[in-house]
Amino acid sequence: MLSGFVYANRWIMLLAAPVLLCWQGMFYAIAYFFGDGMPEPMRTELSIVGGVLIVSSGLGILGIKDTKTVNLLPSLLVPVAFYLIKGMF
Repeated sequence: MLSGFVYANRWIMLLAAPVLLCWQGMFYAIAYFFGDGMPEPMRTELSIVGGVLIVSSGLGILGIKDTKTVNLLPSLLVPVAFYLIKGMF
């Protein structure tokens, strides 16, 4: 029974790999072509917030601290809003 489950998971992973490649490739292409349009301080702030989200996910996976990372996703909008408002004045 277990060997059949492992065999089925291999096929699922083979089907998921191209989808993941396209998904990640889309983000890479957007960052590559439009990266110069984003100020360096905003990129730094977004990287900091993204790092906190990754650490939060890691703590949840390890079972150290149960955090709802999805609830923290709107925090990615804070640096963008800050720099948009800052650019108005």
